[in-house]
Amino acid sequence: MRNIQHIALGLTLTGLLFILHSPQSDAKGSQGKTMPIKIGQYNDRPPENEASIADGRLIYERACIYCHGNEGTGKGPVAFFLSRDTGPRPRDFTLGPYKFRSTESGELPLDEDLFRTITRGIVGYMPGFVGLDAPDRWKLVYYIKSLAPEDFEDAQPEPIKVAGSPVPLTAMSVKRGYELYQVAGCWECHGGSGKGDGEKAPDLKDDSGMPLPPANLTMPNSFKAGSQPEDLYRTILTGLDGGAMPSHDRFKGHEEDVWDLVNYIRSFAISK
Repeated sequence: MRNIQHIALGLTLTGLLFILHSPQSDAKGSQGKTMPIKIGQYNDRPPENEASIADGRLIYERACIYCHGNEGTGKGPVAFFLSRDTGPRPRDFTLGPYKFRSTESGELPLDEDLFRTITRGIVGYMPGFVGLDAPDRWKLVYYIKSLAPEDFEDAQPEPIKVAGSPVPLTAMSVKRGYELYQVAGCWECHGGSGKGDGEKAPDLKDDSGMPLPPANLTMPNSFKAGSQPEDLYRTILTGLDGGAMPSHDRFKGHEEDVWDLVNYIRSFAISK
């Protein structure tokens, strides 16, 4: 067991050093750092050029066109049958906000955000494509960006500030998180028990008018943007643009407090 712990710690430190010394991180300086992605996937990242975009189009036609459509407008041949009128349709890559980002609300996602969504998928709505080689997933990212060239051509989205790191799941941290859950008004949508049954829940819709019930916080496996502490931190601070989840600007300057709120959210599943 001790050897396993040493290996895990070594891998974590290796990943951290890579992020801190990567060209992107150095360029950002004190402005923030990207959420970590496995180092091997960066090593396999191809250049973004016309050839890679063309390859991405071919991969898109094999893996994505059935839902997102030939032109990327979210109107593929099976799109209508996905959740019918009870949930979000496949996204339109040619316009509209992106839900799953590590950037401020209203900003475009980082390439890494698109890569993460392609890799993981969206629970209940989109499969993950981890079976594709990492270079192919990056080429998909490049092709998706090419569908909205006016947005992405000169875009330089900035990642949110990552303050501190996950804190131990202690009673004191959960208590502080409970207080933040009240102050931030999370209960209005997610409910006092975290089951997504708050007073505002029945009326929530996305920007297209589709019903969009809040996440059931007692079921972390259903979280669309991921259930790890870092995922929850990111979702709380960025919100889900185009959906019903707002970004919580009240935490600006106090981002480290979000880790306690994360622990309170995690406690719903523990006490279920």
